[in-house]
Amino acid sequence: MEFDEVIRSRRTVRVFRDEPIDEETLRLVFEAGNQAPSACNVQGWRFRRLDADDKELLVRMGGADFIARAPFACLVLYPFSSDTYDDEVQSAAACIENMFLKATDLGLGGTWVCHLPASWRLRRALVIPWHYKIIACIVLGYPRQERRPMARKYDVDQLFELERPRLSLRAVAKYLYMRQPFRPLFIERRFTKRFEN
Repeated sequence: MEFDEVIRSRRTVRVFRDEPIDEETLRLVFEAGNQAPSACNVQGWRFRRLDADDKELLVRMGGADFIARAPFACLVLYPFSSDTYDDEVQSAAACIENMFLKATDLGLGGTWVCHLPASWRLRRALVIPWHYKIIACIVLGYPRQERRPMARKYDVDQLFELERPRLSLRAVAKYLYMRQPFRPLFIERRFTKRFEN
């Protein structure tokens, strides 16, 4: 695929064919991620591959339910940073985007998932060292459906216009809820978003 075509055809995919991804294809995806820029050239991204039991555990603990059905899933980790601009998040996000662009080029689809259990619970359940921040979970597979074009909400000129913040009671409640260290599982499961793609 041409570069512009890869960028325009990359879409979030949550429904996959029941077909495994071979290790060489996965390696190409991770090699692309490893070429990403990182703050101070730390290149600190690390991955925790999730097997079927791990994926089921994540879902039972309140993670997005499509994680369990993905042919491949892993957690993206990055060493904690003391920087106020969240270097670790920005660097890991650059890595993840490179991976998804390469996955698109190879005919794969996927998404990165931040609807996960509280990080302290996840860290304990999967024995993740304390000095790594859990950035996201990524899932990959061969899309079951044809990729649909997705209209952009704004054109390029509008991207330079700063809007006034729109606060709603729901936004404030969600902000406060997501920062609670102990989120009740029955609420997590009840309000998990459901997607068709």
